[in-house]
Amino acid sequence: MKVVKHLCFWIISIQLNSFSLFSAEIKRSPEVRYGSFQEYQNRQALLKGAASSSSAYNPVTKSDLGLQRPVETKRKGFGYHFGFESKLLHSNNPGSAPDSNTMIDSAGIWESALSNNFLLGAYDFGGASFSPIIGLGLSNSTHFGNDDLAALDSNNLNISFVGIFQFPQGWSARTGLSSSFDFDTDMSQTYRQTSPTVGLSKGFNIATASAFVDLSFSYHLTDTGAYSSEEDEMNRFETALLIGLSIPINNFEISPYLRFCLANYSNQDRNEFTTSAGLDIAYHFYDWLALKFLLSYSNRNANGLDGAAADFSRFDWGGALSLNAQF
Repeated sequence: MKVVKHLCFWIISIQLNSFSLFSAEIKRSPEVRYGSFQEYQNRQALLKGAASSSSAYNPVTKSDLGLQRPVETKRKGFGYHFGFESKLLHSNNPGSAPDSNTMIDSAGIWESALSNNFLLGAYDFGGASFSPIIGLGLSNSTHFGNDDLAALDSNNLNISFVGIFQFPQGWSARTGLSSSFDFDTDMSQTYRQTSPTVGLSKGFNIATASAFVDLSFSYHLTDTGAYSSEEDEMNRFETALLIGLSIPINNFEISPYLRFCLANYSNQDRNEFTTSAGLDIAYHFYDWLALKFLLSYSNRNANGLDGAAADFSRFDWGGALSLNAQF
C-alpha cells in the first residue's frame, strides 16, 4: 500500500509542475463543480468501512444502506480513506463556456484527483450514529490537442468538514463546511468559494443493486477576482438533488447517476437550472484498483438580465484509473 501512495503522489507532483501558456481571452466557468457522485461514494465507503472489516469489490453496494448499528461503529472509532483517480477525457466544451462564446472548442483533458478523508470516530446518540469527517483534496487538469485552451489548465485545493447523522433504514442527515481554491499554472489564485451545506440522504437496495437519493442545500460565498471586477459576483444559493444506482456484475460495477441543481445568484439578476447525467462502468482488478469508462453530459439553462449568456452544454467521455484504500 505504501508503493501505491508513493506512485499517486509522484503522478500528482508531475501534473502540478506542468507548464502551459496563458490566454486572457479564454476563461472557464469557475462556479461549475463536478464530483458529487464520487464524493458520495468515498464518504459512504469510509463510514461503512469503519463499521465492518469485510472487503468487497463494490464500495457503493456495501455502503449505501448506512450504519444500521450505531453501537458497532463506536467500537471501531477512527478511519481513513485514500483515493486517487487519473482521467483521460475528451470534451466538446472543456471550459463549460456559454453557448454564445465563439471561442468554444473541443480538447482532451488529463485530470488527476487525490482525496483524503479522515473519520474522527463514530458516536452513538441513542438510535443514531454521529460521524465527523475531515476531507482534504487536491486536483489538477491539463488540456491537450488545442494550444488555445492552455489557459484552462488549473489546480484545485479543497478542504472540508462534515458531520453525518446516520439512522436505521438507510437514512442520514449531514451538515458541513467546505472551502475550494483554484490556481492557475503559476499557482496564482483565480477563484475561491466557501460553502456551508446541509443535506439529507436515503440509501436502499434494488435486488442485487444499491441506490441512493441525496438532497442538499448550500450557499456559496465566492471570490472571483480573476474573473470579475466584483469579487462576490458569483455568490449563490443552490438546491441539488443527486440520484445514483450501482449494479455489480462479477468484477464489473455499472453506476448511472443524475443530478439536478437550481441556483439563485445573490448579486446578479440570474437564476439557473443545471442537469447533469453520467455513467461510470468500472472493472475492479482488486478491491483497491479499478479501470473505468466514463460518460457525462451537463446542460445549464439560465434566465434573468445577467443569465441570458450563461447557457451551456457539455459532453465528456473517456477512461480513468482509480485507486482506493481504507484503514
